[in-house]
Amino acid sequence: MFLEGKTALITGAGSGFGQKMAVAFAAKGANLVLNDINESGLEETRDLVLKQFNTQILLVKADVSNSEEVNEMAKKTFETFDNVFLLVNNAGIDGGLYTALKAKEEVYDKVFAINVKGPLNVTKAFFRRMKRQKQFHPISGKIINIASTAGTPNGHNPMLGIYSASKAALIAFTRLFALELGPSNITVNAISPGVFLTPIYNNDPKLIRQFLETRKVKIPIDKIGEAEWVADLAVFLASPTADYITGQNLIIDGGMTISINKL
Repeated sequence: MFLEGKTALITGAGSGFGQKMAVAFAAKGANLVLNDINESGLEETRDLVLKQFNTQILLVKADVSNSEEVNEMAKKTFETFDNVFLLVNNAGIDGGLYTALKAKEEVYDKVFAINVKGPLNVTKAFFRRMKRQKQFHPISGKIINIASTAGTPNGHNPMLGIYSASKAALIAFTRLFALELGPSNITVNAISPGVFLTPIYNNDPKLIRQFLETRKVKIPIDKIGEAEWVADLAVFLASPTADYITGQNLIIDGGMTISINKL
């Protein structure tokens, strides 16, 4: 178990990808710091993990867009664990269905605060402690940002204009952080899921199909994604096999972005 004795922090861990990643990392031996603004969701994730694995878990309610709350989360984390090896910036919101020019200012502010400022806040609060491990380990730490195909050139969705822009910004920051943190032996990568069964669609395959038909999109691998597949990809990036991969955006969408008909 390659994460045994190591700590993984996951934001947005109360549901969806975050919950699945918590289980997947625990299966590889990781201790967990689970963050969300939804306390009941955090407790559900904790209980789900502990039913299967004997691991140490710290729950921290915090808004990632609030730097003071993030710094307090870091303080609580390091009171419990010596360090964080794996940091997953997963918390995010879509902000609703708006074209970029029709979205209200408060939508811009909220979406960018959580989807872009949030990962910045969390990364800034934890990377210095990660860097200290360079003298002890070949890899000091790993950061995984959960982006979206909506943030890629072939995946932009006009009805999710602000969301698409925020995820494009997160992908850009992934590359910038990889350049900046590489000399400290910290890898930084992004995962961009396509259309998956997560709470954003209320786990409703019909709603997802309606979304795809509206966009005239075909998924070559004719399946809707399962959240566990994103968790498995995150486990790969966390593994020693991926130690030489950094600054990359790994798209997991069944081929959707190569088949989108331009609107």
